[in-house]
Amino acid sequence: MSRTTPSDPATADKPQGLLGKFFGHSAIRYLIVGGLSFAVDFGLLVLLREVFHWDVGIASATAFLTSLVFNFLLQRKFSFESTHRTHVSMIRYGLLVAANTLATVLIVQLLTPTPLGYMGGKVISTAAMTVWNYFLYQHWVFGKKATHPGAHEHRHLPAGPDGARATVPDATVPDDSDAMKPPADPERKRPESD
Repeated sequence: MSRTTPSDPATADKPQGLLGKFFGHSAIRYLIVGGLSFAVDFGLLVLLREVFHWDVGIASATAFLTSLVFNFLLQRKFSFESTHRTHVSMIRYGLLVAANTLATVLIVQLLTPTPLGYMGGKVISTAAMTVWNYFLYQHWVFGKKATHPGAHEHRHLPAGPDGARATVPDATVPDDSDAMKPPADPERKRPESD
């Protein structure tokens, strides 16, 4: 593995040293954003309930949904530095939220009659989700950071003679190739020139 130098464009804006290495790992940033998301959820719930006297159900739902949006945006940009398409990530994030909700209900329900009770079930479900969400965020929801220069590179296309993968042409750039032109009609006669 090669060492990067501060003159390396990929690391020029990253903090160096021990603090930089600490915050340079996506797992640390993921946990920080998770803690901040909890603070937004809890803080907004208290603010809406105690200061603005909202109904607890509406305050709780508003705070939770706000923290979900906050979490999505920060996890995407700060924790995982995703270049994945936003709408795809949003759909996957929503599906994961739904799955996590079902998993929480199931785990808490299963553990309620045990000595752990519902509180132990909630702690276990939160710990489990913290672990699996990290890997699902990294590999599925937000995808890996782009490591190739071409935004339209596809692994299923064959590699060329130089080993580089073919790319899908950008639809906004005109193409001079004759590939898209209809074949010439051999029966059509050319106008005669005088």
